[in-house]
Amino acid sequence: MSRQRGVVLLLALVLSMLLGLLAASALRDALVETRMTGYLSDGLRAFEEAEAALQAGKHELERAPPDPCGACLPPARPHDLAGQWQGTHNGYFHIQNLGTSTRAAHLPDEQLVTLFRITGVSKQTQSRHVLEAVYAMAGDTTRRISWRQRLRGD
Repeated sequence: MSRQRGVVLLLALVLSMLLGLLAASALRDALVETRMTGYLSDGLRAFEEAEAALQAGKHELERAPPDPCGACLPPARPHDLAGQWQGTHNGYFHIQNLGTSTRAAHLPDEQLVTLFRITGVSKQTQSRHVLEAVYAMAGDTTRRISWRQRLRGD
């Protein structure tokens, strides 16, 4: 009889240990999912900030277009904000005048437009997003004709 009590105690300890491991695994998975949700939320907020910076750049472009630039390369290291940037409530933007063209995408052929590149950067540093758009301006009309998201290696 006393041998059976020892086996029951051993079986109860093993089952308790298995339940503890199962609970620890469930808690670890919940923690990972919580972190992933936080990263996703931060990324979406940073994306929205970069888009708002692009919109602020567009308004600045319509207010006072810059002069044409010589070598209009995209801003180097935009994630680090190297170079000249204009600050907004949500982020930073940089405007470049790429010159005129009669062959702008999504516009009628032979329509003379001035092309501008606006780069918008979110204020968040942990999950910084960089968006770049090209706008065509003809008279009082400004239209976005291309858009891309720049990754850290771009």
